[in-house]
Amino acid sequence: MHPRETHVSLGIMNVHPDHFGRGIAVAILGEITDYADKHGLPIRLVSSAMNLDSFSLYNRSDFVPRAVYQDMIMTVPDEGFDPPIPAGHRLRDAEISDVPRMAELEMSISGIRREKDYQFFITNSQGIWHVSVLEDAQGELAGFLVSVGHPGSTMLGPGIMRNEAVATALIMAELNQHRGKTPVWLIPSECPELVKAMYAIGAKNCELHFAQCRGNWTPTSGIVMPTFMPETG
Repeated sequence: MHPRETHVSLGIMNVHPDHFGRGIAVAILGEITDYADKHGLPIRLVSSAMNLDSFSLYNRSDFVPRAVYQDMIMTVPDEGFDPPIPAGHRLRDAEISDVPRMAELEMSISGIRREKDYQFFITNSQGIWHVSVLEDAQGELAGFLVSVGHPGSTMLGPGIMRNEAVATALIMAELNQHRGKTPVWLIPSECPELVKAMYAIGAKNCELHFAQCRGNWTPTSGIVMPTFMPETG
């Protein structure tokens, strides 16, 4: 669980098989929902659409599926990709001074704010994070994408983009940070051009996930790429 300014994020919950059916997950989730209710915050998570036990746990606790995501995976070629950067846009590594703009962009597109997360990623004290940003011709932030490279997790996200063209460019740019490796990333199924672009570079589906929310939900007005982890939920 990770409380933020606008919501509470919930990461992966697991119960050991020796203790299934004893209400442990329900009890843990109850503590989290009580906390959220006390502070007047919605809870957001990303859960497998293929795990019906997980779906039922959240569904019984008033979580509502709001978006469907395709988990894409591929081994990035050693030569990498040439990102199709939209005309007039500029791709670069993120800087700490970008954090307020990143937070504002996410707030405008998805109605949530998590500025400390982006400070954490860009500061990168662990040496495992990378963040790319794309600016338009006027110097305004058009999107950004985070990725992590670690033996326990090689994944793109979170990311916020104004449109599918910006998302495609940022995904290909961030894949270049993982050449020879096999990262996974989540893209919204409702974005057909982005989906086709991912198939075109050789990505394949490996799972489906739902973005779920308990409480207030703001419909998105752009592209949102989530991950499974609470610090990026």
